[in-house]
Amino acid sequence: MGTFPLRRGFSLVRRLLLEAPLPHAPLTAMRLTQKITLSITGAIVLLMAAHAWLRIEREASLFERDIRHDTRILAASVARVAAKTWRVDGEAEAVQLVQDANEREAHVGVRWVWLDTPAVSRDQAALGRDEQAALDAGHTVTIRGRPLGHAVDAIYSYARIPGPRRAAVEVRESLDEEVAYVRHTAWRASIEAASLVLLCGALVLGFGAVFVGRPAQKLAAQARRIADGELSARSELEQRDEMGELGRELDRMAERLAAARDFADEQVRARIAAVEQLQHAERLTTVGKLAAGVAHEIGTPLNVITGHAQLITGDFPPESAAHKSAGIIAAQAQRVAAIVRQLLDFARRRAPSRAQHDLVALVRQTAGVLTALAKKQSVEIELALPDTLPAQVDAVQIQQVLTNLAVNAIHAMPNGGKLTIGAERCEAEPPPGQDGARGELARISVRDQGTGIPPEALEHIFEPFFTTKDIGAGTGLGLSVAHGIVKEHQGWITVDTRAGEGSCFQVYLPLEAA
Repeated sequence: MGTFPLRRGFSLVRRLLLEAPLPHAPLTAMRLTQKITLSITGAIVLLMAAHAWLRIEREASLFERDIRHDTRILAASVARVAAKTWRVDGEAEAVQLVQDANEREAHVGVRWVWLDTPAVSRDQAALGRDEQAALDAGHTVTIRGRPLGHAVDAIYSYARIPGPRRAAVEVRESLDEEVAYVRHTAWRASIEAASLVLLCGALVLGFGAVFVGRPAQKLAAQARRIADGELSARSELEQRDEMGELGRELDRMAERLAAARDFADEQVRARIAAVEQLQHAERLTTVGKLAAGVAHEIGTPLNVITGHAQLITGDFPPESAAHKSAGIIAAQAQRVAAIVRQLLDFARRRAPSRAQHDLVALVRQTAGVLTALAKKQSVEIELALPDTLPAQVDAVQIQQVLTNLAVNAIHAMPNGGKLTIGAERCEAEPPPGQDGARGELARISVRDQGTGIPPEALEHIFEPFFTTKDIGAGTGLGLSVAHGIVKEHQGWITVDTRAGEGSCFQVYLPLEAA
């Protein structure tokens, strides 16, 4: 009877755990929540069972102690009165007194017991020698026994009645009330335990769903997104516990995976660019070889054409048509020869022969050579130079670089303008993708006020045979040759251009040879 609420409570908790899963919760989270709930609920059941058992034992012990105390007091009191009556009124009156006391007590049995004769009633509890000795010594004896024909124990207390014969008062109280009290206590403890188990089970189930089930669902979803390659998503767990720490570690892992993927993509792009550059270099090598062969073959006929054109100009007066035509032939032949020399310079690139030179002097010499071309284009050359700027360079090659940059700047200003050439010391490091070392360098800048370079052409300006000039106006080798010379000097070239405002080329050269 007392275990029925417990069984009903356990059945209800089991249905809550096994038959009512949380909505949208993953199976693994539910299993973990169920395990936690069942573990905590089982621990609570054990604790409540132990508590109830200890409580029942304590209540039964207190109840029996009270019965023992009451029967002892009653036995001693009746014995004193019976002894007095025995002395004054005789034995019959004393026995009658005990019988009257038995009739007055509804829940307690009181009777006269002779100790010097065998027991004649089955309700009389036999006393051993030790108990009788204690009675003879004046003590009240209390024992627990079961009367014949009864299923429940009773408490017996004996008190000696002083008199001519050995007699005692027996007070017996049944433990039926104790059994009923213990049963009631067990019933109440069962109801309390079942209620507590249900409440705790529901709370643990709810807290498990909130702090374990839903976070586990988010972590599982985050793991699936990471597996699908969606590395920008985050778990968004705000709780400060192990689940939150696991979510933050997943987020950090996703960030590191994203960085690794970006790095791998960058490496792939770099390798593709390197392969394309290698293929381009192979094509340029082939073109260079062909250009060198063609230049050698064209050189001799050009010299013959130039020589004969000069002879013709000497045989005819300057105002004659033949003289003018021969002059045009000689000028165009010289132009072809200059292109051939550029092709040979590009095809037969030689290592720079460095020596100590003043870059300021090289800039001034280059500006002096270009003065006539600049005036023809209505371009003013302005120099912004320090007193001296020594560096270990190949003077011829650096002058070629400056000449190519300055000529391009002059051609970029068809309506005239200002060409500014400057030089200075600076601290710089190469831009991404450029070779070179950080340190103190010489910077030569060539700034024009021309039309600027279109954005779509900016990344191709240093490629061989690429030009933005009209057909026949440029070979596309000037900037390529300049870029190669500066690179062989362990330097680099940067470009800053704006449409309609002009361009600025900056050449960075180490002051000391590597």
